[in-house]
Amino acid sequence: MSSSSLQAPVAFSPTSLWRSPTLTIARFMLKSHIRSGWILGDIVFIWFLYAAFFYEFGGDVAYFYGIMNQALSVLAVLSTIVMTQRAMTARMYLPLARLSSRSAYIGGLIVATTFLRVPSFLLSLLLALGFHRHTPSFGIQGATFSNMLPGAVGLLLNTIFVATLSIVLYRPLATRLLQIIFLLWCIAMLYSNTDTIVAQYLSVVRLPLIPITVCYSLGIGSALDIYSLSMVLVTIGYSIALAFLANFLLNRRDLILH
Repeated sequence: MSSSSLQAPVAFSPTSLWRSPTLTIARFMLKSHIRSGWILGDIVFIWFLYAAFFYEFGGDVAYFYGIMNQALSVLAVLSTIVMTQRAMTARMYLPLARLSSRSAYIGGLIVATTFLRVPSFLLSLLLALGFHRHTPSFGIQGATFSNMLPGAVGLLLNTIFVATLSIVLYRPLATRLLQIIFLLWCIAMLYSNTDTIVAQYLSVVRLPLIPITVCYSLGIGSALDIYSLSMVLVTIGYSIALAFLANFLLNRRDLILH
């Protein structure tokens, strides 16, 4: 057998991972997001959040996560829409032309939006743990590593899920039919909370929200047991499934360029 027919195995290294198409595109999108100045919007949002809810009173662990789960989810939607809008333009044809598959591009977008959830949470946490106007309310009352960690995991998983869902539902990836189905599900879910006979039969539409609710409750005092861990895994599965759906939608349809 000739030596030319032998191929050395490709060695995996952190450098090769760092230079992979997906992470390269993610770094490019993050740099573009920062240089454009849109990152300042995230910082200003978090600062006003701190000034409104934590400057006068730091609150306890449940108070912190109760506010931040909702507020950072809103920030995840807004920030992701901005990044997706800037990524899905005619300029994307240049990197796409150099890629063997579109999967790396949509994967890079998901990685970039996911990464932003971490510094957003850390900045919010540092501000909440920092200075408050009144000395007795300094920091988050009763905060320890053991009671903050579960809430941090739940919050990050929920905001990552919201960011990935925003990519899937935002054009040009989402079809009109997909957006209508999601809107109808939201209407049915809200109506299921009313006190009517029809609402009793619509309670099943709330089942997909159970893992998200469990992750939310990790920050407001729920125990981290086997059930909670299983719901954490389901939430991770949600985000992975949405990533595959985003890749499928991008490969399936022509891009609507603006």
